[in-house]
Amino acid sequence: MVEGRFADGENSTVVGARLTLKGSKLIIRDDTGVVLYESSADNVSISSRLANLPRTLTLHHKRLSPVFETDDHEAIEALIPDPRNRRNWLYQLESNIKWVLAATVLTLGFSIWLVTYAIPAGAKSVALALPSNLLDRAGNQVLTILDRAYLAPSQLDSDEQLRIRALLAPHFSDPNQTLYFRSWVPNALALPDGGIVLTDELIQLVENDRELVAIVHHELAHLSQRHLIRRSLQDSSLLIGLFLITGDLSGADFLSGVSVTIADLAYSRDFESEADRHALATLAKAGISKTHYRNILQKLDQWYRDQSTQSDDGFSPLRYLSTHPQTAERLAAIDAYPEDT
Repeated sequence: MVEGRFADGENSTVVGARLTLKGSKLIIRDDTGVVLYESSADNVSISSRLANLPRTLTLHHKRLSPVFETDDHEAIEALIPDPRNRRNWLYQLESNIKWVLAATVLTLGFSIWLVTYAIPAGAKSVALALPSNLLDRAGNQVLTILDRAYLAPSQLDSDEQLRIRALLAPHFSDPNQTLYFRSWVPNALALPDGGIVLTDELIQLVENDRELVAIVHHELAHLSQRHLIRRSLQDSSLLIGLFLITGDLSGADFLSGVSVTIADLAYSRDFESEADRHALATLAKAGISKTHYRNILQKLDQWYRDQSTQSDDGFSPLRYLSTHPQTAERLAAIDAYPEDT
């Protein structure tokens, strides 16, 4: 006799039941002994054993397919022996510690390769192939979201805005490059459509126009490499991968979210380093000393550090610092970059 659960296939009700074999006939009774179903053993299929997952007997019928489910593997195998006299190959694998360790190492290695190389490479290929009209819509949407969540209208007077536009125009490869002025924290943001957002606070922080030019060259690198689109594609790929592995994203707020965030921080730091190198190269071609880039990075770092020590509510500069390479690393890279490159 095998203890388990029975569903007749007519509705979703599941009841406790017992399975017995009498001759060539399988009989399913409820806890009181009432017969719920009878079937020839020839018309039954049993799921393969895999770890401690419940075994399911499907009782094939012309119209319905009732099922009997049990956790008692030994009892069901004694009642209905495997005619091939061997167990499922997956069960054999998961019962062998050597195969389990080998599979774990291979899975871990594949996952690392996927996250470290395959996803970034795929995201880059897709991002660089996206049509401009799609990027235009994405840029408008991103700016709208930023305006609602963080940005405020600029308080910079129109003459100063015109002066800055004229200052930066020679550094744009596209004469239709869009420049947006907003108020928030000292920052510059690259939008998917090629636009750049400059905040009043950043403009107030710079002491030399060439410092502003240096920051803009950094943002132009983000644009040319489509970093924001690549980052979005990478994040989405990681979430899809987690969904395929776990089957649902009910835990995304914690476990899934933490995993994606950690990987995303690494991607962001790589992008910032790449943008730094691009900025140094283009500044050198424009005859602008790397010292100006070094100076503005130090000022930004100091401003964010001052704010983070004054804030107890998880102020956003902490997130800014966490997604950028440490300033000391960036300054060291600037110092090592040859001026005549």
